[in-house]
Amino acid sequence: MSLPTHFTLNTGAKIPAVGFGTWQAKPGEVERAVETALKAGYRHIDCAAIYRNEAEVGEGIRASGVPRQDIFITGKLWNTKHAPEDVEAALDKSLEDLDTEYLDLFLMHWPVAFNGKSRKWFPLRENGVFDLIDIDPADTYKAMEKLLNTGKVRAIGVSNFTINRLDDLLSKTSVVPAVNQIEVHPYLQQPSLFDYCKSKNILIEAYSPLGNNQTGEPRTVDDSLVGELGKQLGLDGGQLLASWGIQHGHVVLPKSVTPHRIQSNLQVQELSKDAYEKLTGLERHKRFNQQSRWGFDIFEELGQAKVTKIAEDAAEANKEKFTT
Repeated sequence: MSLPTHFTLNTGAKIPAVGFGTWQAKPGEVERAVETALKAGYRHIDCAAIYRNEAEVGEGIRASGVPRQDIFITGKLWNTKHAPEDVEAALDKSLEDLDTEYLDLFLMHWPVAFNGKSRKWFPLRENGVFDLIDIDPADTYKAMEKLLNTGKVRAIGVSNFTINRLDDLLSKTSVVPAVNQIEVHPYLQQPSLFDYCKSKNILIEAYSPLGNNQTGEPRTVDDSLVGELGKQLGLDGGQLLASWGIQHGHVVLPKSVTPHRIQSNLQVQELSKDAYEKLTGLERHKRFNQQSRWGFDIFEELGQAKVTKIAEDAAEANKEKFTT
């Protein structure tokens, strides 16, 4: 039995099981990477306003020659645009940059709102702490629900939401999110969240399916077991972990700007029961993407007091790092 090439959203739409991630792809690189990906056979491009490269992604889509209707495009609402009156304008900017009339999927990127009045992507208070504002994600999501009637988006969803945050959102809104995009790889499997989303017919998408090197720690793909199994099966680490993810039942979003790697990440295959279980056995609840310096306990794991302390300790460094 081969791996599924697509999953089905709760809207009935088909979404390709392997998407091409555009995070950390520089504007000068991403146009060529997207063109290469589409020519290699990808039909799913994962974008976000905060990646600040959507115009170049649009250029890559045009250069590929692949018809728009054959591509599944995801966009994401950034934290500074959570005020309900700002949501549609934020979508319109992404549509303009991507040069498309609609998104197949529009996600709330994070369950935290930044003060958008300064027009900076990462607004800080005078002391260097992130300038957060109190907007209920449900209010933001209700504004996203209204977009479904405009034809500008075909499905909506969320990203980085916990069970508690999803429960709260569902109690206040009408449209069940089509997707919850979260960090998933064998080191971080989050089975309770998976089971919850499955029970609500919310599809999981995995960003950082290989782990990532933001923290400078060894990535999941660098694990010795991944290397050993890859050699046995004739797969590189990216192919192996993408295959594991799809077999696990979720969309995977590998990213690369290297033509060979872009092509190889698409070459997934069903793993033997033994190989799949060995990879699943790597679970250690290792999260590479914390964002705790924002001062908000996004994943409800650290506690607000600890996150506040982390944010305060990072304040001076923030002034140097976050200037836009």
